[in-house]
Amino acid sequence: MNGFVLYRGPSMIDGQPIVVIATGLEDGGSNSKTGPMVQIYIIRGDQNPLEAVQTGDDVSICGSCVHRGRIEIDPKTGNRKNVGRSCYVTLMHGPRVVWDAFTRGVYPDVTLAKARKLLARKRCRIGAYGDPGAVPLKVWQTALAQVDELTGYTHLWREYPGLADFSMASCDSEADRIMAKALGFRTYRVRPKGEPKAAGEGHCPAAAEMGKAVQCAYCLLCGGHRSGGKADITIEAHGAGAKHFALEAA
Repeated sequence: MNGFVLYRGPSMIDGQPIVVIATGLEDGGSNSKTGPMVQIYIIRGDQNPLEAVQTGDDVSICGSCVHRGRIEIDPKTGNRKNVGRSCYVTLMHGPRVVWDAFTRGVYPDVTLAKARKLLARKRCRIGAYGDPGAVPLKVWQTALAQVDELTGYTHLWREYPGLADFSMASCDSEADRIMAKALGFRTYRVRPKGEPKAAGEGHCPAAAEMGKAVQCAYCLLCGGHRSGGKADITIEAHGAGAKHFALEAA
């Protein structure tokens, strides 16, 4: 078994159906940036993630994240469409593949007790897509109780401070960082290109600006307080995420 469903139920954000799927249990996945880690996806349980983004229904798993984009009506077709999405996740890759496998019944549902055993001594990436805040905190507390190491990020740090134990607060400004730290989080801040890191921050070793020196699986500084790290982490805006900062500067 290379993957399983560890939660199927309502989103903590809006009550809509979501599923949490752990993949790469045996092979560690194929993500070149993170390296060999169990990838945990949070997706809508009732629709393809590509469709959810175009209708705005991805709010169930992403909340108010600034990188979701906005929904507009196409004047030619009358259909809803996403404009300005700057999320780094390429939906055609991991999320679509996981959704397709899920609809084919590839991933069995397991109890949280079983999930804890299956993830024991593994390195896990929480939220390969989706925000951990969409999932009941007790799910994470139980399923991740015996993992070796983990990484996690949340834009919902304002709403769910309990995530600080195993997630970094995803911050898009220095003001965000100050507020998140006041709530007890370590932070992972994306900063505009050319902006220096702030006091108390360290560069992300897996970033292009650092020559992609270390994969996440061998760094593991981004596990919230559980990682034992003291410094906050920062990365220069890159890829699709750079769009957000370009729009802010315009």
